[in-house]
Parts: sequence; structure tokens; C-alpha cells
Amino acid sequence: MGLFSLLGGKKEKALRPGELDEEIRIARERELEKVREAHAALDWPIIPKLNHVNLPGIECCLAETVPEERKDDIGQIIYEDDVSIDELRELNDQELLFVLTTFDEFDREVPIPDYERNRRKVYNEVIRRIRDAEILYVIYDKSTGYPFIDHGYGLLYFGKEMAEEAAELYKKQYRQVMVKEVEVEPQQEEGAGRKGYFDFLYCIGLEDLIIDNGAYRVKFKRDEISAAPGEWNRVIKDAPVNPQLCFSMLDMLEERRWPVKYEKRDEILALKEKRMIGNLFNGKYIVPMQYEGHAEKTENGRVRMGKDTKFTFFMVKTADDKIFMPVFTDGFEFGKMKLGHEWNAAVFSFSDIARFIRDKDGVAINPAGHRIFMPKEQIIAIDSANRAYRETKAQQNRRADDDNPVKRAVNGAMTQMEKN
Repeated sequence: MGLFSLLGGKKEKALRPGELDEEIRIARERELEKVREAHAALDWPIIPKLNHVNLPGIECCLAETVPEERKDDIGQIIYEDDVSIDELRELNDQELLFVLTTFDEFDREVPIPDYERNRRKVYNEVIRRIRDAEILYVIYDKSTGYPFIDHGYGLLYFGKEMAEEAAELYKKQYRQVMVKEVEVEPQQEEGAGRKGYFDFLYCIGLEDLIIDNGAYRVKFKRDEISAAPGEWNRVIKDAPVNPQLCFSMLDMLEERRWPVKYEKRDEILALKEKRMIGNLFNGKYIVPMQYEGHAEKTENGRVRMGKDTKFTFFMVKTADDKIFMPVFTDGFEFGKMKLGHEWNAAVFSFSDIARFIRDKDGVAINPAGHRIFMPKEQIIAIDSANRAYRETKAQQNRRADDDNPVKRAVNGAMTQMEKN
């Protein structure tokens, strides 16, 4: 039997390039037709719920933003062989997000040919519009003065009207919210340390975002718009940033100030407070101070004092005449205080601060922002507990090393070599 018989009979005439392309086109059309038939029983997507909060009798999403006849038209984009960027740019924001939603929902039911490639084009167009926007609208929490966090996400909107309608839905969930217009890339002097709004979101640890929540929407990452900034300000070289701490403080404060009750709320609040305290100990902080005598400032902003150096810390007094030491998580928060040039800024650890406040009433974390006032007893207790924990872990690690037979053998061999 000859080779061509094994392959299915007599040798076929080779297809020319144009004929091969036509064969591929026909095969794809057949595949798409099967997908269309499988999707025929599906309804077009509708606007999803605002979030998972369930309140009887309260609407959970905005009114429909894409008419049914328009869905019939633009919904066919998901079946195109090669989605056109020009076609996508003719869609308004909600139409674009509807197409993205349709891609995802229909592909989950029956896979769409070239889903990843074409879906990526739609998603990239959404990201481009966010990145190129001059103005966005953000839902803020009135109780903190910072962006509102809904189940870990910050909420951005292309349009003011939609943002305000969504804010009204959140108010029905007893959230104290407002809409703030933000300039994505504010005009600044050349060389200014902080840049755009997405840099600010990095500072407060808000990495997970949603555009147009309450209508057709998409989740995205902050760093898809702007990379993490390397330098925040010109006050201190390599000034610290504590995004995880800032996020955990905001998340805890917003939960604590939400005037509702639900099952396991106390446990959830306790977990958020515990996360914040863990981040507190690991942070580095900007502290305003004055000093007389020799002092050397290191490259990372820390100050090495001479033995005869005298120093004074800036203090804030509360309405009940208690004295608190202000500390700042980053240059953005430090800049809010607008201190005079007579005040320097240095970087200290949490343990350093615990030593500094023994004759004070406590610490004020970002007093012009988060306004978290912690009594010194709590600060010292946190520091002591974390020191004890780290010492225990270090001892456990040392014991584990001692119990490791391979390490014991290597250490013994090294000791013997040194003797020889």
C-alpha cells in the first residue's frame, strides 16, 4: 500500500494560498454557526447587582443603559472573526462594557472562537478610555474623606450622572457617600513628586477598582493605568509609603462607621482591626522633629543622632488637652499638615515611636487624614506583643535549624575544617 493510500486515497491537488484561506474561512463560519445556535436560547446580559448587600424592597442596580434593539446590533460583535478597534471606538462607554459583559457571559455557556484575543481588544479599549480620561468621578466615604471601599474595590465612573445615581443606591444601604470629580492627571510644576490620581490610589493601597459599578461594569487593577511611583515627594529621599496599612485603616474605619447590624459583623470588624494592627507594626513613618547638635540623616530618611544631640517632636493637642505625637504614613499625608520650614522630617519604625511616646498620651496617625488616635498603652502593648512574637519565632527557627540533621552535619564539617 502506498503512502497516499494510507493518507486517504489518491494524492489530492495542493491548495493554492487563496483556496486555503477560503477553506479556513468556511470552517470558521461553520464553527461560529454552531456557537450561534448554542447561544440562541440565551438572553442578552442585563445590568448586574450593585453588590452582595441584600435589603428587602431596595433596588440593587441602575436602570437599563443599553436598549434591547441596540443589544441585538452590537451583541453580534462577539462573533466577529477579528474585532475592529475602529468599531469599538464608535461605541459609547456603556455599550462597550455591555459587549465585554456579553463576551464573558456567553463564552461561559459555550466557548466562543478566538475569545481571548477578541475579548482582550474590548478590554484594552476600556483601559485606554480610563487612562486617557481627563476627569473621572469617584464615590467617596464622607465618614473618612477617602474613596469608598465596596468589598475591597474602589468605585470610578466615566460620567457624573451615573456616579450620582449609584451613590444614591449606596445611601439606601446606609452608606455615607458622595461623588467627587477628580482630575486624572492634575497640572503640576515640573519635577513635582506626586503625579496623578492613580498614584494617590497607590498611596492608600486601593489596587482593585471597578468602572461604572451599578451599570455594565468591569473590574481592573490600578497598575494597569499607572505603575507604582518610585518617589512621592521631595521632603525626604526614599520617603516611606505604607499602602497596605493605609488600605487596612480605611477598610476598618468604613466598616466601623457603617451604622448597620448583620450576622458576624463583630467578627469581621475584629479581623479588620487585627489586620490594621499587624500592618502598623511593620510600617515606617515620617515624624516631624527639630534637633540641636550633631545629627546625620541617612539616605533612607532615618536620622542618626550624636550622643549630645537634643531633639523635640512636633505634638498635637486634642480638645480634652491630651498630647499626641503625629506620625505620617507617606509624604502625601505629611504634606497635609503644612508645617513651617523650621520642622525637619525623619523616618522611624513603630518600635522607635513606642519609645518616644512614654511621656505622651499617644500617637495620632495621619491627623489631617485618617485621624486615628491610639493611646500610648495600646501602642506599647502592640510593640511588646510583636517583639515577643518575633522572638518566639526566632527561637523556633533556631530550634528547627538545630534539629535539621543535614545542617548539623554541614556545621560540624565546617567546624572541623576551621580547626584544621
